[in-house]
Amino acid sequence: MTLCSVQKPDPGRQGGDGVRICAFPREELGAVDLGTYVAENAYGVSLSGLGSGPWNLERPEVGALMDNIRQAGVPLREYIAADLYYGIKTGLNQAFLIDAPARDRLLRDDPRSEELLRPYLRGQDIKRWAPEWAGLWMIVLKSSENHAWPWSDAGEAAEEVLARTYPAVYGHLKPFEARLRKRQNQGRFWWELRSCTYYQKFEEPKIVYQEIQFHPAYGLDADGFVTNNKAFFLPNPDLYLLSVLNSPLGWSYNWRYLPHRKDEALNPQGEMMEHMPVAPPTVAVRAKIEPAVERLISLAKEQRATAEQLADWLRAEFDVAGVGQQPAGLAALDEDGFVREASRRRPQSAGRLSPGDVGALRAAYRSHVHPIRAGQAEVRRLEADVAALVNKAYGLTADDVDLMWRTAPPRMPGPGPQTAARLL
Repeated sequence: MTLCSVQKPDPGRQGGDGVRICAFPREELGAVDLGTYVAENAYGVSLSGLGSGPWNLERPEVGALMDNIRQAGVPLREYIAADLYYGIKTGLNQAFLIDAPARDRLLRDDPRSEELLRPYLRGQDIKRWAPEWAGLWMIVLKSSENHAWPWSDAGEAAEEVLARTYPAVYGHLKPFEARLRKRQNQGRFWWELRSCTYYQKFEEPKIVYQEIQFHPAYGLDADGFVTNNKAFFLPNPDLYLLSVLNSPLGWSYNWRYLPHRKDEALNPQGEMMEHMPVAPPTVAVRAKIEPAVERLISLAKEQRATAEQLADWLRAEFDVAGVGQQPAGLAALDEDGFVREASRRRPQSAGRLSPGDVGALRAAYRSHVHPIRAGQAEVRRLEADVAALVNKAYGLTADDVDLMWRTAPPRMPGPGPQTAARLL
């Protein structure tokens, strides 16, 4: 947005201790008359908020709403009674992060390698409600400062002990030795990860989220994934908290208080996220939210599994890739559109689709995409219900909800203003 002052302070005029501000969307440049837009959309801001600290250029009523949200909650760190944790910094991802074929080779060469391999999530694998594992693995060699290895007290013979204990992993890491020795993030020995006191927390149920957020995509990990340095996690699997983090209210608040990065992505690092206010729910609100969130998590997993099954079939039967690999993409296609996309992505050498091919694609659409579209509709209904319950937990009125949506940031999740107000 381009911010423009449209009225200078006038000390002689009543209420003249401020300036008038207009937030003008870039996409409207040349499309509307600037003077008319400013006249209809400008608002006053007090000079008291324009000091040496960060400026607050929000509408006064929005600032009051954010104050009410803050006062209704307790800081996130206090709510979970724990720290917010960062993913594992390897110092050299090429050495420690491997794909499934590399894992298979290590296990084939030495089955004991399995003791060191953990499935891991990248930031991009963390989706709304539940993460989506991409089949990737991390070699987790904890620092001898945190774990007693056979080589921990072996002195100059430590590397020889590693080679005998885990020969395949040692063989994998040895070519990286020179670069591993130059890392800042390393343990007592060049092949170890840096010291970390919370490895056990990765194995427990937790809420995971991305380092760079284009959308509110917080997920529940109940499978003990480790994460790389592009993700954070909260050591608390509270489903109500998950609903707050994914809610329109949560995104609206965080948009205004978390640091912004390129392309208006949010950065939830550091103490800013720790201070996000979480309103403690009543017993009644929690009792309604938790089963809804459980269903949203199940739907996310079911829909991804169905989409993956369909993608596998398309590759095997038609050598087609990339047709709606995500459930939302599939749900956006009608039956004819699905057939057209499959035909367009089919290799030219395969020729035109036969009537039998078209029939098979239509049958696949009905058996896979129809359930996905029904699931998407259920997701929308559940998210609307959950958003309304979160608003209730924070004490928002129908007018508050209307204001929140009228001043919504980009990529606002959820049901939209009319549905949100109606459900309150």
